[in-house]
Amino acid sequence: MVPNRRVAAAVVNWKRAADTLDCLATLSEHSPFPLDLVVVDNGSGDGSAEKIAERFPQARLIALERNEGYVVGINTAITEALKGDPEFILVMNNDAVSTPGYLEPLLDVMDRRPSCGIAGSKILYHDSGRVWFGGGTYNRWLGYTKHEHMDEEDAADTERRVDYITGCTALVRAEVFRRIGLFDEDFTMYFEDLDLCLRADAAGYESWYVPSSVTRHKVSASAGVAGTNVLTPMRAFHYARNALLVIGKDRKGIKAATSVLGQYMVALPYYSLDMLLGPSKRSLFSYLRGLREGTVWLLGQEE
Repeated sequence: MVPNRRVAAAVVNWKRAADTLDCLATLSEHSPFPLDLVVVDNGSGDGSAEKIAERFPQARLIALERNEGYVVGINTAITEALKGDPEFILVMNNDAVSTPGYLEPLLDVMDRRPSCGIAGSKILYHDSGRVWFGGGTYNRWLGYTKHEHMDEEDAADTERRVDYITGCTALVRAEVFRRIGLFDEDFTMYFEDLDLCLRADAAGYESWYVPSSVTRHKVSASAGVAGTNVLTPMRAFHYARNALLVIGKDRKGIKAATSVLGQYMVALPYYSLDMLLGPSKRSLFSYLRGLREGTVWLLGQEE
């Protein structure tokens, strides 16, 4: 019998009530003790908030008047969750679902490794045995991120320290948020999880990937083509822009210079080819616009 721990789950909904209800149902079913559920509806205006309140009356529901973006939404949920003085906050995408026994390994690594501030699950695609996230690596010289084992068939893997944990499923010590602050709202969406892990690392908190914990992800259900990693125009813009924001916020000097070059000489050709050969060719224009906006932001930091 796993003793009760003070764990709050923070989830954001935007016009995907069915996904959010599925997420909350699995969390309730698969957690070894009741979670403090905190849900923010990001101005859906489609009856989502009412459906969530009806199905999960025990959840603390905050209905925003308009869509403030994912990062503002999740920060609103975390702020509310912290009022209950939890030990941990489980940040979960609403298009993700838990599996039996997902939480115990995350709590176990926190207990065994006091320096671990952020722990993340192995994440599989929702309807297949392929891996979506097997630990995050970040090349600080080129500013390039990678999901390890992405699109590979699920196989045995090793618990290990990683550069970052995706915000799709992340168990975070509450003290991390209290000490270094919440997600940076400059990001709006995407890369805010990497930025949090880098700031946590600078403060002495490690990020650990725990493959014995498994969740599943519907992938881009709210902000892209559900079930795929296709860069839609919105995703392409934020990917390009926010990669540069991470660079500007994380480092200076030669590593910053090489990372910016990496966005133009490595990431741009890679994503351009992917978009031109894929189903959303017009996303390339959004990617270029994001690259320009991120570069302008970076230049402004030098003034």
